[in-house]
Amino acid sequence: MNRLNCPKCENSFFTAARNSNLPCPHCGFVMKSHEPDRRYGNRQLTQKTANILKGEVKVPVKTVDVSETGLGIKMMGYLPFDQDETVSVYIQELEIERLARVVWTKKFYGISRAGLRFEDKAHVA
Repeated sequence: MNRLNCPKCENSFFTAARNSNLPCPHCGFVMKSHEPDRRYGNRQLTQKTANILKGEVKVPVKTVDVSETGLGIKMMGYLPFDQDETVSVYIQELEIERLARVVWTKKFYGISRAGLRFEDKAHVA
């Protein structure tokens, strides 16, 4: 067993995995030792209810983190969209309503995660 420390939430956990490219079980942050961080700026770790709209389909998700350039999301089950698709993001509590491109998706034991990059200028809902 290996003990890892999450660089985001600083909680430790144990894993039998040989590499560290897996999500933190506490906050969901995906640790990637071989890849630079692609989203610049400060990320605010926050778990808010959000809706992702793909056409007529509304998908309720939870945010993992939010920054000026994008956000991380998670949900139980499988996301009904793929990498490089454009979706609408609505987070009522943070007054965010924006278009975003899906940069990456991951599935891990029934939990789906995705990273979205905002495509438009910021405006409130």
